[in-house]
Amino acid sequence: MRPDEEFVGKALVTYFGGPGKASISDGSDPPDICLAVGMTSIGVEVTQLSQFTFKPDGTLGNRVTEDFFGVRLLDGLNDQLGPSLPDDVSLLVGLWVPVSNAARFRKAVSEWVKSVALSPNKGFTEERQIEGSNATISVIPVRPSGKKIVGFVYNKNSSAEIGLNARLVLEDRIRRKNDICCSLPKPIWLAVLNDYWLADANTYHLAARQIEFAHCFERIFLVSDEGRVSEIKTGA
Repeated sequence: MRPDEEFVGKALVTYFGGPGKASISDGSDPPDICLAVGMTSIGVEVTQLSQFTFKPDGTLGNRVTEDFFGVRLLDGLNDQLGPSLPDDVSLLVGLWVPVSNAARFRKAVSEWVKSVALSPNKGFTEERQIEGSNATISVIPVRPSGKKIVGFVYNKNSSAEIGLNARLVLEDRIRRKNDICCSLPKPIWLAVLNDYWLADANTYHLAARQIEFAHCFERIFLVSDEGRVSEIKTGA
């Protein structure tokens, strides 16, 4: 059982009254887990909800995947160059993704950060175009986190329409998991772990009502990253 499956399973056990009334075990993959509630055994397929991005050609991308490049680059810069900075300053690095050439972008940003780290003047800030994407560096007071190089990742292809993002990702997950689970013995439930923190349970309740295609899931549950569970119902 994957960590996310175990997390979702434990949240469902709590939702249905705790260990005295419910339990989980490994599923046959699919479904991912088997949930026992009283004398009833239910197959539960588990998936995650991550924000889509909208590529210039009209296709959809996965924001987590695209942002991971930037997050990993920032972590690497902190590990490699952070120790060389004076004790009283940090660098704030901003990265715009996705980039056209990851290797060249990483090399150029690393060399730029290294040059700033050699002589960091408080209040310094600069923005550059690198491989068709923006990048910024600012010299700031040291952060309470202890990290010497901190930053942010801005996705150029993301949409600010939270409701649209929620509907698209929920619809995609239901369709894909329905294709996998439709031939399995029933009942089959779907549990979706929310990795898109801008959308809350109310947002997904509204989004689900707009989904009108048929699917095999008798019940669909939304699980927050804190383990809160709520049932959502589609319009179908």
